[in-house]
Amino acid sequence: MTNAITENTVVAIRCESYDREKIGEIIVRGMDILGYRPRGRVFVKPNVVFAYNTDVFGDMAYTATPLMGAALDTLSRQSGVDRVDMGENSAIGFPTRLCYKNAGYYDEVESVRKSAGCPVDIFCMDEVPRKSVFVGGKVHDNLRISKIMAEADTKVYLPKLKGHCVSNMTGTVKLNIGICSDDERAIRHDFLLNEKIVDLLAVGYPDFIIMDAVDVGVGNEAFPVRRKLGLILMGTNPMAVDLVGARLLCLDLDDVPYLKAAVARGYTPSGIDQVTIAGDLRSLEDVDEQAKRLLPYDDDFYGWQDVEKELERLNSPLQFKWGPYQGGNGKKCLTGCVMGLKMFLSGIEKHAGASAFARAKPAVFVIGNVAGPIDAQGGEVYKLGSCARAEIVNAKKVIHIDKCFTTASDMNLAIAHRLGMPAITRDLGFLKDYAGAIAAASFQKLVGMRYLQDMGHFIANGLVRRV
Repeated sequence: MTNAITENTVVAIRCESYDREKIGEIIVRGMDILGYRPRGRVFVKPNVVFAYNTDVFGDMAYTATPLMGAALDTLSRQSGVDRVDMGENSAIGFPTRLCYKNAGYYDEVESVRKSAGCPVDIFCMDEVPRKSVFVGGKVHDNLRISKIMAEADTKVYLPKLKGHCVSNMTGTVKLNIGICSDDERAIRHDFLLNEKIVDLLAVGYPDFIIMDAVDVGVGNEAFPVRRKLGLILMGTNPMAVDLVGARLLCLDLDDVPYLKAAVARGYTPSGIDQVTIAGDLRSLEDVDEQAKRLLPYDDDFYGWQDVEKELERLNSPLQFKWGPYQGGNGKKCLTGCVMGLKMFLSGIEKHAGASAFARAKPAVFVIGNVAGPIDAQGGEVYKLGSCARAEIVNAKKVIHIDKCFTTASDMNLAIAHRLGMPAITRDLGFLKDYAGAIAAASFQKLVGMRYLQDMGHFIANGLVRRV
């Protein structure tokens, strides 16, 4: 018996390998089942958090390159599509163009262009002019997103299903963080992060979703561990697709705070029981059976989600002290500086190796308002975030990064070289690549009028108000 297709239908097709031609056939099948037809100018948004030296850092922090290529090729061949533009903004402080290069995206797009049915382009959202759009949310009233995205006729998202160190999963809804440039991305990336994510659905609600769940990343979202799941999920409702993705990761609605916040604002479906499963899987029982491929739920599955646990595992003299955030009525901020610290330290482990943590210099990381004196035992103390407060004794030096929120990039620049472990910010090869990407991005912003637009926005919305 065929499941009736509804707006909450999620199509799950088995796919064991990243074969571009086969994935293209799967995408066509999904579009046919769901009755989706792209038109006009198509904006495509992949998930590219980080990509660099994949032999060391892995290749699970971004949508698989062949799946991205298959999506662009398939969309370009659809009747009524005029052009396809793919854009993304990678992790704060890391040039998107460098991630594209290391993920092989530029080469893949060039390959697609040779047989595409219409013009296909790739751009960095952190480099192009933006357009202000109304949001009317709890965090954002207006948001400046790329003009290409704002003026597209249809939006297609390509999320990578993976774990997340503070949100438990990354899927379609959270993919919208990447539509924000760094200046607006950092706004309320703290205890209001989940509300911010829900706000972004007002302007980032995809018409079609192709979720990469062939290989799933577990643990920290920037450096996840590969697990084979063998699925591609498709749908037209981001909540429905994410609820199925969560179920595959053995998570319920209450385990994914931004989905819970979205339901509270009226987004549907409000539960997995309201989702229709179609394709190769036909029921929640089929979904649960497929999810067993991700077992076991071991330390890798929850890697770098608990800083103290990881430092103990690594037998490190580094300490972590975490207290409530300012005005939090005794609550800890779960989504701000602590997320930056988890990504920072997990990145060091990838770069320097686990054994480097045991040889690290004694130091203390402080986030939030920590009660009671902290004995630094002659080591350095790093206070992370504007609300970091503590009574420090016996410290060699106290460094306060007074910023809300403090990102992994901030920590890499300010303190990575002080820990007694190899720092990527002292790697000459990385510095050369990074500087080259920054220079190229800056040149593009200059000739593309992005700098001029940003200065105009500052004068109109910042300087004039103060005057």
